[in-house]
Amino acid sequence: MHLREYTALFFLLLSVIFVFIWIIGLINPSFILRWDNPAKRTRKRVTMYSLLAIVVTFALFVIIVPKTSALEEVYAKLDSNDDYDVIGTFIYKAILHIDAEVTSVIDGDTFRIKMEDGETDKVRLLLIDTPEIGQHPEPYGQKAREYANELLQNQKVHLEFDKSERDQYGRLLAYAYVGDKMINELLLEKGFARVAVFPPDIEFENEFKAIEKKARETKLGIWSIENYVTDRGCDENAASEASQ
Repeated sequence: MHLREYTALFFLLLSVIFVFIWIIGLINPSFILRWDNPAKRTRKRVTMYSLLAIVVTFALFVIIVPKTSALEEVYAKLDSNDDYDVIGTFIYKAILHIDAEVTSVIDGDTFRIKMEDGETDKVRLLLIDTPEIGQHPEPYGQKAREYANELLQNQKVHLEFDKSERDQYGRLLAYAYVGDKMINELLLEKGFARVAVFPPDIEFENEFKAIEKKARETKLGIWSIENYVTDRGCDENAASEASQ
């Protein structure tokens, strides 16, 4: 269950407790209204206090319980249809998507979003890895960021998921679209990214490798650097893992 369901359950139990106290008070008002004047320990007062407690509980429920997030709505839809296949008890293919606005671009393959409900999150583009721009900047890292910023900043983005929702750092893992253009592919086409394969998220692996091959053959971006993979000191998967 999500936070919303746990919070709702708490207030439901609280309401049940107040109803139970109300019933006891109707049977024996003095047992409940111990602090009041004996002459005022009446069923009418028990009813008044009990209804007040229930109304306050309901008001707190409306104020405190968070709205359903975009991701929770997605899972609710999944629970009600057959847009996924199941082996035993494990979902291995799901059709998930989110629409959001890009608020900032961190580097070539990572950016922040704000969803329609106001919730914010961080997104890591699937199946690609761009050069680092941190303490030890790599060639074309800044150019990759600038290009991603040009494509994404303040844009409405459509995110589609593979088989994983998030990585170990809590970032959403997605294929990002602006209009009908996939940002993952555009970065590969310009030579600002390389293919980074992390099963089970491999839906576009063959397509991405074909795009990377063209960029490599025409020596675009990072592929204009001789022995680019060797210069980074690791193979493709290890380099991608480090960037995660």
